[in-house]
Amino acid sequence: MQGQDEEGEASSFIVKRKVQITGGSTYIVSLPKEWAKVLNIDKGSEVLLELNPEGWIRLRSPNSASRSVERATEVVLRPNLSDAVLSMQIISAYLAGYDTINIKFDTQMAEAAERIANFVRTKTIGLELLEESNDQLTLKTVVDLTSISAHTAVENMIRVVKSMITDLSDVIEGLKQRDLLDAIIRRDDIVDKLYLYIFKQLNLALQGLMSPKELGMNALAEAINLYTMVKSLERIADQVVSIAQWLLDYNGQLTPEIRQLFDKVKLSVLSSIDLINTLSQEQILLMYESLHREAVWVAELYSKARASGCANECYPIFDGARRIVAQTIDLLEAMMGLNALRSLENRRAFAS
Repeated sequence: MQGQDEEGEASSFIVKRKVQITGGSTYIVSLPKEWAKVLNIDKGSEVLLELNPEGWIRLRSPNSASRSVERATEVVLRPNLSDAVLSMQIISAYLAGYDTINIKFDTQMAEAAERIANFVRTKTIGLELLEESNDQLTLKTVVDLTSISAHTAVENMIRVVKSMITDLSDVIEGLKQRDLLDAIIRRDDIVDKLYLYIFKQLNLALQGLMSPKELGMNALAEAINLYTMVKSLERIADQVVSIAQWLLDYNGQLTPEIRQLFDKVKLSVLSSIDLINTLSQEQILLMYESLHREAVWVAELYSKARASGCANECYPIFDGARRIVAQTIDLLEAMMGLNALRSLENRRAFAS
C-alpha cells in the first residue's frame, strides 16, 4: 500500500519511489494514480519504456493523452504591426507545438490576414487553412511530425542548399543564364519549411512529446547541436538569396576576382556540408582550419577591390561570400560538438 507521503507527491513532476523485486528477477516501481489518469493507463494497459543514454527511463502510453489532446491557441492580429511581426506570431505558435491556431482580426484587416496566413503556409510544412470567416482564420497542422525524421529533413535541406550554391556559382561564372536566379530564390521556401519543421520537432522532443529516436537522434542532448546545424544551413541559403536578388538588378560585368572568389567559396562550403554525415573529426578539423584561412583571404580580396574602385559595385557578393563562410564555420563547430557528444554516448554505452 502506498504511503501518505507518496500520495501527497503524486501530483508533482518528480516523485520518489522504492524499487521492489517480484518473482525473484523483475524490478517494479509503482506509478502515481494521478499520472496513470493523465496517460490513460489502467489495469492491463500496455506502456512503452525507453532507456535513455543520459541515464533516465521514459514511460508513455501508446495512446497517451499527452499526444492525443489537441493543443489550440489564439493569435490576435493588431493593425499597428507589420506583416513580418504578425507572421512571426503565427510561426512561433506553430513552432511551440500547437495543432490549431485561430487567427483573430478586425474585419478591416481581412485582406491582410489572408495574405499573412498564405505567407506562413509557404514557410511551414503541414499547416493548412481549414476555416475562414470575415474576422477569423483557422490554421491546423495536418501532418504527422514523425513521418519525416529530423535526419531525413536535414538531408533534404543539404540537397537544396547545395543546389542553390552550385546554381548561383554557375550564374556568376557565366555558365548558366540569369533567369535561373528566380528559381534559386524560390528554393529558399523549401529550406525554410524544412528548417521550421525540424525546429518544431526539437521543441516537441524537449517537451517530452516526441522521442529522440523518432527524430533520428541517439539522445536528447543532440538537439542543441542539431539545431545549430540546421540554423547555419538556413542562414547560408539566406545569403545565397541575397546575392541572387542583387544580381537580378545588376546589369554590369562581374570581374574575374569576383568569379574566382565565389568559385573558391563554393568549393569550400560544399566540401564542408558533405562532411555532415561523417564521423571523421580529423576531416572536420582540417576543413575548419581551411575556412578560417579563407575568411582572411576574402577580407584581403575585398581590400584590393576597394583599392581598384569597385568596392560599392562588388560589395554584395563579397559580403555575402564572407557571411556564407562564417555560417559554414558555425556549421562545422556544431558538427564537432555533435561528434564529441556521440563519442561520449558511445563510451557510456560501452561502460555499461
